[in-house]
Amino acid sequence: MATDIVGSLFGVTPELYQEQRDQMARQRAMQLARLDPLEQASYGAARAGQQLGGAFASAMGVEDPQMRLISQRNALARQFDVSTPEGLAQYGQALQQGGDTAGALEAIAMSRKMTQEMARTGQLQAAQRASLATAQKTELSIEQENKLRNELSQLPPDATQEQVLGVITKYGSPDKILAVLQGTADKAAANQARIDAANTANQARIDAAKVAADAKIEAAKLAGATALQIAQLRADSARELRQLTTSLKGPKTLAPSLQKEEDKELELVDSLAARETSLAPAIASLTIDPKTGKPPLDLGPLNNAKYLAQNASGNSSVESRNFAALQRSIQEATNLKTDAAKGVQTDKDVLRFANELIAAYGGYDTKTTLEALNNFAKSTSKAKENAQKRIDSRRKSQGVEPYYGPAAGTAQNPIKLD
Repeated sequence: MATDIVGSLFGVTPELYQEQRDQMARQRAMQLARLDPLEQASYGAARAGQQLGGAFASAMGVEDPQMRLISQRNALARQFDVSTPEGLAQYGQALQQGGDTAGALEAIAMSRKMTQEMARTGQLQAAQRASLATAQKTELSIEQENKLRNELSQLPPDATQEQVLGVITKYGSPDKILAVLQGTADKAAANQARIDAANTANQARIDAAKVAADAKIEAAKLAGATALQIAQLRADSARELRQLTTSLKGPKTLAPSLQKEEDKELELVDSLAARETSLAPAIASLTIDPKTGKPPLDLGPLNNAKYLAQNASGNSSVESRNFAALQRSIQEATNLKTDAAKGVQTDKDVLRFANELIAAYGGYDTKTTLEALNNFAKSTSKAKENAQKRIDSRRKSQGVEPYYGPAAGTAQNPIKLD
Protein backbone atom coordinates (compact mmCIF):
# COMPACT_ATOMS: atom_id res chain seq x y z
CA MET A 1 0.00 0.00 0.00
CA ALA A 2 1.02 3.61 -0.58
CA THR A 3 0.89 4.38 3.16
CA ASP A 4 3.27 1.50 3.91
CA ILE A 5 5.74 2.68 1.27
CA VAL A 6 5.59 6.28 2.48
CA GLY A 7 6.06 5.10 6.06
CA SER A 8 9.14 3.10 5.10
CA LEU A 9 10.46 6.04 3.06
CA PHE A 10 10.09 8.76 5.65
CA GLY A 11 9.87 6.69 8.83
CA VAL A 12 6.45 7.94 9.92
CA THR A 13 2.77 7.93 8.87
CA PRO A 14 0.14 10.52 9.92
CA GLU A 15 -1.25 8.05 12.46
CA LEU A 16 2.15 7.23 13.93
CA TYR A 17 3.12 10.90 14.04
CA GLN A 18 -0.11 11.79 15.86
CA GLU A 19 0.44 8.94 18.33
CA GLN A 20 4.00 10.16 18.97
CA ARG A 21 2.67 13.67 19.63
CA ASP A 22 0.04 12.33 22.02
CA GLN A 23 2.63 10.21 23.82
CA MET A 24 4.96 13.18 24.25
CA ALA A 25 2.06 15.27 25.50
CA ARG A 26 1.17 12.63 28.10
CA GLN A 27 4.79 12.43 29.25
CA ARG A 28 5.04 16.20 29.62
CA ALA A 29 1.80 16.27 31.58
CA MET A 30 3.01 13.56 33.95
CA GLN A 31 6.30 15.36 34.51
CA LEU A 32 4.46 18.53 35.44
CA ALA A 33 2.09 16.58 37.65
CA ARG A 34 4.92 15.11 39.72
CA LEU A 35 5.84 18.61 40.86
CA ASP A 36 2.44 18.91 42.55
CA PRO A 37 1.27 16.74 45.46
CA LEU A 38 -2.08 16.35 43.80
CA GLU A 39 -0.64 14.32 40.99
CA GLN A 40 -3.82 12.92 39.53
CA ALA A 41 -5.66 16.23 39.54
CA SER A 42 -2.70 18.05 37.99
CA TYR A 43 -2.28 15.40 35.35
CA GLY A 44 -5.94 15.60 34.40
CA ALA A 45 -5.80 19.37 34.25
CA ALA A 46 -2.65 19.30 32.11
CA ARG A 47 -4.10 16.79 29.67
CA ALA A 48 -7.34 18.73 29.46
CA GLY A 49 -5.36 21.87 28.69
CA GLN A 50 -3.39 20.08 25.99
CA GLN A 51 -6.50 18.69 24.40
CA LEU A 52 -8.27 22.04 24.66
CA GLY A 53 -5.27 23.77 23.11
CA GLY A 54 -5.21 21.26 20.27
CA ALA A 55 -8.92 21.66 19.68
CA PHE A 56 -8.61 25.46 19.73
CA ALA A 57 -5.74 25.34 17.24
CA SER A 58 -7.76 23.10 14.93
CA ALA A 59 -10.79 25.34 15.21
CA MET A 60 -8.68 28.36 14.30
CA GLY A 61 -7.32 26.57 11.21
CA VAL A 62 -3.78 26.17 12.60
CA GLU A 63 -2.15 23.02 11.22
CA ASP A 64 1.06 21.37 12.32
CA PRO A 65 3.56 21.90 9.43
CA GLN A 66 5.04 18.43 9.87
CA MET A 67 1.60 16.82 9.85
CA ARG A 68 0.71 18.78 6.71
CA LEU A 69 3.91 17.60 4.96
CA ILE A 70 3.25 13.96 5.89
CA SER A 71 -0.37 14.19 4.72
CA GLN A 72 0.69 15.76 1.42
CA ARG A 73 3.23 12.99 0.82
CA ASN A 74 0.60 10.33 1.56
CA ALA A 75 -1.99 11.95 -0.72
CA LEU A 76 0.51 12.24 -3.57
CA ALA A 77 1.70 8.64 -3.15
CA ARG A 78 -1.83 7.37 -3.88
CA GLN A 79 -1.52 8.72 -7.43
CA PHE A 80 1.33 6.35 -8.33
CA ASP A 81 2.16 2.66 -8.07
CA VAL A 82 4.90 3.16 -5.48
CA SER A 83 5.42 -0.60 -5.21
CA THR A 84 7.49 -0.44 -8.43
CA PRO A 85 10.75 1.39 -9.24
CA GLU A 86 9.06 3.29 -12.06
CA GLY A 87 6.19 4.42 -9.81
CA LEU A 88 8.60 5.55 -7.11
CA ALA A 89 10.60 7.55 -9.68
CA GLN A 90 7.39 9.23 -10.87
CA TYR A 91 6.42 9.89 -7.25
CA GLY A 92 9.83 11.50 -6.67
CA GLN A 93 9.37 13.77 -9.68
CA ALA A 94 5.93 14.81 -8.41
CA LEU A 95 7.38 15.61 -4.97
CA GLN A 96 10.10 17.70 -6.64
CA GLN A 97 7.50 19.63 -8.64
CA GLY A 98 5.62 20.26 -5.38
CA GLY A 99 8.72 21.77 -3.78
CA ASP A 100 9.51 18.76 -1.53
CA THR A 101 13.12 18.24 -2.68
CA ALA A 102 14.11 16.17 0.36
CA GLY A 103 11.17 13.82 -0.16
CA ALA A 104 11.94 13.58 -3.89
CA LEU A 105 15.53 12.49 -3.25
CA GLU A 106 14.34 9.86 -0.75
CA ALA A 107 11.84 8.45 -3.26
CA ILE A 108 14.42 8.32 -6.06
CA ALA A 109 16.93 6.62 -3.74
CA MET A 110 14.38 3.95 -2.86
CA SER A 111 13.57 3.50 -6.57
CA ARG A 112 17.24 2.83 -7.31
CA LYS A 113 17.52 0.42 -4.38
CA MET A 114 14.41 -1.49 -5.46
CA THR A 115 15.72 -1.69 -9.04
CA GLN A 116 19.08 -3.05 -7.86
CA GLU A 117 17.36 -5.67 -5.67
CA MET A 118 15.15 -6.76 -8.57
CA ALA A 119 18.20 -7.02 -10.85
CA ARG A 120 20.09 -9.11 -8.28
CA THR A 121 17.09 -11.42 -7.82
CA GLY A 122 16.73 -11.87 -11.60
CA GLN A 123 20.44 -12.65 -11.99
CA LEU A 124 20.30 -15.21 -9.16
CA GLN A 125 17.30 -16.99 -10.69
CA ALA A 126 18.96 -16.98 -14.11
CA ALA A 127 22.14 -18.48 -12.64
CA GLN A 128 20.12 -21.22 -10.90
CA ARG A 129 18.31 -22.13 -14.13
CA ALA A 130 21.56 -22.11 -16.09
CA SER A 131 23.20 -24.35 -13.50
CA LEU A 132 20.31 -26.83 -13.66
CA ALA A 133 20.40 -26.88 -17.46
CA THR A 134 24.15 -27.51 -17.43
CA ALA A 135 23.75 -30.44 -15.04
CA GLN A 136 21.14 -32.02 -17.32
CA LYS A 137 22.83 -31.21 -20.64
CA THR A 138 24.03 -34.03 -22.82
CA GLU A 139 26.70 -33.76 -25.51
CA LEU A 140 25.10 -31.82 -28.37
CA SER A 141 27.00 -29.41 -30.57
CA ILE A 142 25.60 -26.10 -31.71
CA GLU A 143 25.39 -27.44 -35.25
CA GLN A 144 23.46 -30.51 -34.09
CA GLU A 145 21.10 -28.39 -32.01
CA ASN A 146 20.41 -26.14 -35.00
CA LYS A 147 19.69 -29.15 -37.20
CA LEU A 148 17.38 -30.60 -34.57
CA ARG A 149 15.44 -27.36 -34.26
CA ASN A 150 15.23 -27.10 -38.04
CA GLU A 151 13.79 -30.61 -38.36
CA LEU A 152 11.29 -29.98 -35.57
CA SER A 153 10.16 -26.74 -37.26
CA GLN A 154 9.44 -28.68 -40.48
CA LEU A 155 6.98 -30.99 -38.74
CA PRO A 156 3.31 -30.21 -39.45
CA PRO A 157 1.31 -28.24 -36.83
CA ASP A 158 -0.67 -31.36 -35.94
CA ALA A 159 2.41 -33.62 -35.60
CA THR A 160 1.93 -36.56 -33.23
CA GLN A 161 4.09 -37.31 -30.22
CA GLU A 162 5.57 -40.27 -32.09
CA GLN A 163 6.65 -38.01 -34.96
CA VAL A 164 8.32 -35.57 -32.57
CA LEU A 165 10.11 -38.35 -30.70
CA GLY A 166 11.16 -39.86 -34.01
CA VAL A 167 13.10 -36.69 -34.81
CA ILE A 168 14.54 -36.26 -31.29
CA THR A 169 15.78 -39.85 -30.93
CA LYS A 170 18.06 -39.37 -33.95
CA TYR A 171 20.21 -37.11 -31.75
CA GLY A 172 20.20 -39.05 -28.46
CA SER A 173 18.08 -39.94 -25.44
CA PRO A 174 14.74 -38.05 -25.63
CA ASP A 175 14.78 -36.93 -21.99
CA LYS A 176 18.31 -35.52 -22.29
CA ILE A 177 17.63 -33.85 -25.63
CA LEU A 178 14.50 -32.23 -24.20
CA ALA A 179 16.58 -31.04 -21.24
CA VAL A 180 19.01 -29.42 -23.70
CA LEU A 181 16.20 -27.60 -25.50
CA GLN A 182 14.66 -26.46 -22.22
CA GLY A 183 18.04 -25.29 -20.98
CA THR A 184 18.49 -23.17 -24.12
CA ALA A 185 15.02 -21.70 -23.69
CA ASP A 186 15.79 -20.90 -20.03
CA LYS A 187 18.98 -19.13 -21.05
CA ALA A 188 17.07 -17.01 -23.54
CA ALA A 189 14.50 -16.15 -20.87
CA ALA A 190 17.24 -15.35 -18.35
CA ASN A 191 18.99 -13.11 -20.87
CA GLN A 192 15.76 -11.25 -21.55
CA ALA A 193 15.21 -10.87 -17.80
CA ARG A 194 18.67 -9.31 -17.46
CA ILE A 195 17.92 -6.95 -20.36
CA ASP A 196 14.60 -5.91 -18.79
CA ALA A 197 16.23 -5.37 -15.40
CA ALA A 198 19.01 -3.30 -16.99
CA ASN A 199 16.47 -1.16 -18.86
CA THR A 200 14.54 -0.53 -15.63
CA ALA A 201 17.75 0.37 -13.78
CA ASN A 202 18.81 2.70 -16.59
CA GLN A 203 15.47 4.53 -16.57
CA ALA A 204 15.71 4.92 -12.79
CA ARG A 205 19.18 6.48 -13.21
CA ILE A 206 17.84 8.90 -15.83
CA ASP A 207 14.87 9.86 -13.62
CA ALA A 208 17.18 10.39 -10.64
CA ALA A 209 19.49 12.58 -12.75
CA LYS A 210 16.51 14.69 -13.85
CA VAL A 211 15.38 15.23 -10.26
CA ALA A 212 18.92 16.11 -9.15
CA ALA A 213 19.31 18.56 -12.05
CA ASP A 214 15.99 20.26 -11.23
CA ALA A 215 16.97 20.52 -7.57
CA LYS A 216 20.31 22.09 -8.50
CA ILE A 217 18.60 24.71 -10.67
CA GLU A 218 16.03 25.51 -7.96
CA ALA A 219 18.83 25.93 -5.42
CA ALA A 220 20.64 28.31 -7.80
CA LYS A 221 17.46 30.37 -8.19
CA LEU A 222 17.05 30.63 -4.43
CA ALA A 223 20.70 31.67 -4.15
CA GLY A 224 20.02 34.61 -6.49
CA ALA A 225 21.66 33.31 -9.68
CA THR A 226 21.28 35.50 -12.78
CA ALA A 227 19.16 34.49 -15.78
CA LEU A 228 22.33 33.77 -17.77
CA GLN A 229 23.68 31.53 -15.00
CA ILE A 230 20.36 29.67 -14.80
CA ALA A 231 20.37 29.28 -18.58
CA GLN A 232 23.90 27.85 -18.48
CA LEU A 233 22.89 25.44 -15.70
CA ARG A 234 19.96 24.26 -17.80
CA ALA A 235 22.21 23.82 -20.83
CA ASP A 236 24.76 21.85 -18.79
CA SER A 237 22.03 19.66 -17.27
CA ALA A 238 20.47 18.98 -20.68
CA ARG A 239 23.85 18.00 -22.11
CA GLU A 240 24.62 15.70 -19.18
CA LEU A 241 21.20 14.04 -19.42
CA ARG A 242 21.64 13.49 -23.15
CA GLN A 243 25.08 12.01 -22.59
CA LEU A 244 23.75 9.73 -19.82
CA THR A 245 20.82 8.60 -21.95
CA THR A 246 23.07 7.95 -24.94
CA SER A 247 25.57 5.99 -22.85
CA LEU A 248 22.79 3.73 -21.53
CA LYS A 249 21.18 2.97 -24.89
CA GLY A 250 23.71 0.45 -26.13
CA PRO A 251 27.30 -0.29 -27.14
CA LYS A 252 27.03 1.37 -30.59
CA THR A 253 29.13 4.53 -30.34
CA LEU A 254 31.21 6.81 -32.53
CA ALA A 255 34.89 6.19 -33.15
CA PRO A 256 37.13 8.19 -30.76
CA SER A 257 38.14 10.71 -33.44
CA LEU A 258 34.51 11.32 -34.45
CA GLN A 259 33.48 11.52 -30.80
CA LYS A 260 35.94 14.37 -30.29
CA GLU A 261 34.34 16.23 -33.20
CA GLU A 262 30.91 15.65 -31.70
CA ASP A 263 32.03 16.87 -28.28
CA LYS A 264 33.16 20.14 -29.86
CA GLU A 265 29.84 20.46 -31.68
CA LEU A 266 27.91 19.81 -28.45
CA GLU A 267 29.88 22.52 -26.68
CA LEU A 268 29.05 24.86 -29.56
CA VAL A 269 25.32 24.01 -29.32
CA ASP A 270 25.28 24.72 -25.59
CA SER A 271 27.20 27.97 -26.06
CA LEU A 272 24.80 29.15 -28.79
CA ALA A 273 21.78 28.17 -26.69
CA ALA A 274 23.11 30.18 -23.74
CA ARG A 275 23.70 33.16 -26.05
CA GLU A 276 20.10 32.93 -27.32
CA THR A 277 18.89 33.24 -23.74
CA SER A 278 21.28 36.05 -22.81
CA LEU A 279 20.11 38.14 -25.79
CA ALA A 280 16.43 37.87 -24.84
CA PRO A 281 16.44 40.54 -22.05
CA ALA A 282 18.19 43.10 -24.28
CA ILE A 283 15.74 42.49 -27.12
CA ALA A 284 12.78 42.83 -24.74
CA SER A 285 14.13 46.11 -23.34
CA LEU A 286 14.30 47.69 -26.82
CA THR A 287 10.95 46.34 -28.04
CA ILE A 288 8.04 48.81 -27.99
CA ASP A 289 5.59 48.23 -25.15
CA PRO A 290 2.01 48.12 -26.62
CA LYS A 291 0.62 49.88 -23.54
CA THR A 292 3.01 52.84 -23.51
CA GLY A 293 3.96 52.95 -27.19
CA LYS A 294 7.61 53.24 -26.14
CA PRO A 295 10.44 50.75 -25.49
CA PRO A 296 11.47 50.20 -21.84
CA LEU A 297 14.97 51.39 -22.79
CA ASP A 298 15.63 54.48 -24.91
CA LEU A 299 19.17 54.85 -26.23
CA GLY A 300 21.01 58.09 -26.85
CA PRO A 301 24.29 59.80 -25.87
CA LEU A 302 22.83 61.48 -22.77
CA ASN A 303 20.70 58.51 -21.72
CA ASN A 304 23.58 56.05 -22.14
CA ALA A 305 25.83 58.24 -20.02
CA LYS A 306 23.12 58.49 -17.35
CA TYR A 307 22.65 54.69 -17.28
CA LEU A 308 26.40 54.14 -16.94
CA ALA A 309 26.60 56.65 -14.05
CA GLN A 310 23.66 55.04 -12.22
CA ASN A 311 25.17 51.58 -12.45
CA ALA A 312 28.64 52.81 -11.47
CA SER A 313 27.34 54.67 -8.41
CA GLY A 314 25.23 51.79 -7.14
CA ASN A 315 21.96 53.69 -7.77
CA SER A 316 20.70 51.47 -10.59
CA SER A 317 17.21 51.75 -12.03
CA VAL A 318 15.15 49.39 -14.19
CA GLU A 319 16.38 51.24 -17.25
CA SER A 320 20.03 51.19 -16.20
CA ARG A 321 19.85 47.45 -15.49
CA ASN A 322 18.33 46.91 -18.93
CA PHE A 323 21.18 48.93 -20.34
CA ALA A 324 23.66 46.65 -18.55
CA ALA A 325 21.97 43.62 -20.20
CA LEU A 326 22.38 45.32 -23.58
CA GLN A 327 26.05 45.97 -22.84
CA ARG A 328 26.56 42.27 -22.15
CA SER A 329 25.09 41.47 -25.57
CA ILE A 330 27.44 43.98 -27.20
CA GLN A 331 30.36 42.41 -25.34
CA GLU A 332 29.29 38.99 -26.63
CA ALA A 333 29.40 40.34 -30.18
CA THR A 334 32.79 41.98 -29.55
CA ASN A 335 34.23 38.71 -28.21
CA LEU A 336 33.10 36.90 -31.36
CA LYS A 337 34.79 39.51 -33.51
CA THR A 338 38.00 39.18 -31.49
CA ASP A 339 37.94 35.37 -31.70
CA ALA A 340 37.48 35.52 -35.48
CA ALA A 341 40.46 37.86 -35.75
CA LYS A 342 42.54 35.30 -33.84
CA GLY A 343 41.61 32.59 -36.33
CA VAL A 344 38.84 30.91 -34.30
CA GLN A 345 36.30 29.35 -36.67
CA THR A 346 33.08 31.38 -36.51
CA ASP A 347 29.85 31.17 -38.49
CA LYS A 348 30.02 33.86 -41.20
CA ASP A 349 26.43 35.06 -40.76
CA VAL A 350 26.80 35.24 -36.99
CA LEU A 351 30.00 37.25 -37.34
CA ARG A 352 28.40 39.59 -39.88
CA PHE A 353 25.45 40.36 -37.63
CA ALA A 354 27.76 40.71 -34.61
CA ASN A 355 29.59 43.48 -36.48
CA GLU A 356 26.24 45.01 -37.43
CA LEU A 357 25.18 45.07 -33.78
CA ILE A 358 28.41 46.74 -32.64
CA ALA A 359 28.00 49.44 -35.30
CA ALA A 360 24.32 50.03 -34.48
CA TYR A 361 25.04 50.36 -30.77
CA GLY A 362 27.72 52.94 -31.51
CA GLY A 363 25.11 55.04 -33.31
CA TYR A 364 22.90 55.37 -30.21
CA ASP A 365 19.81 54.47 -32.29
CA THR A 366 17.22 52.34 -30.46
CA LYS A 367 15.40 50.97 -33.52
CA THR A 368 18.56 50.15 -35.47
CA THR A 369 20.10 48.45 -32.43
CA LEU A 370 16.93 46.36 -31.94
CA GLU A 371 17.01 45.20 -35.58
CA ALA A 372 20.68 44.29 -35.25
CA LEU A 373 19.98 42.41 -32.00
CA ASN A 374 17.17 40.41 -33.65
CA ASN A 375 19.42 39.54 -36.59
CA PHE A 376 22.19 38.50 -34.21
CA ALA A 377 19.77 36.31 -32.24
CA LYS A 378 18.30 34.71 -35.40
CA SER A 379 21.73 33.94 -36.85
CA THR A 380 22.74 32.43 -33.50
CA SER A 381 19.63 30.22 -33.50
CA LYS A 382 20.31 29.14 -37.08
CA ALA A 383 23.92 28.30 -36.27
CA LYS A 384 22.72 26.15 -33.36
CA GLU A 385 20.26 24.31 -35.62
CA ASN A 386 23.00 23.66 -38.19
CA ALA A 387 25.30 22.26 -35.50
CA GLN A 388 22.54 19.92 -34.31
CA LYS A 389 22.00 18.72 -37.87
CA ARG A 390 25.73 18.08 -38.31
CA ILE A 391 25.77 16.01 -35.13
CA ASP A 392 22.89 13.80 -36.26
CA SER A 393 24.23 13.55 -39.82
CA ARG A 394 27.58 12.31 -38.52
CA ARG A 395 25.85 9.75 -36.32
CA LYS A 396 23.61 8.57 -39.16
CA SER A 397 26.63 7.97 -41.39
CA GLN A 398 28.12 5.72 -38.67
CA GLY A 399 24.89 3.85 -37.87
CA VAL A 400 24.67 5.42 -34.42
CA GLU A 401 21.37 6.50 -32.89
CA PRO A 402 20.71 10.23 -33.48
CA TYR A 403 21.42 12.65 -30.65
CA TYR A 404 18.52 15.03 -31.29
CA GLY A 405 16.24 12.89 -33.45
CA PRO A 406 14.00 13.84 -36.43
CA ALA A 407 13.30 17.29 -34.96
CA ALA A 408 17.01 18.26 -34.86
CA GLY A 409 17.46 21.87 -35.80
CA THR A 410 13.94 22.88 -34.80
CA ALA A 411 14.53 24.47 -31.39
CA GLN A 412 15.27 21.23 -29.52
CA ASN A 413 15.60 21.55 -25.76
CA PRO A 414 14.69 25.27 -25.64
CA ILE A 415 15.98 27.17 -22.65
CA LYS A 416 13.33 29.27 -20.96
CA LEU A 417 14.20 32.58 -19.41
CA ASP A 418 12.94 33.03 -15.84
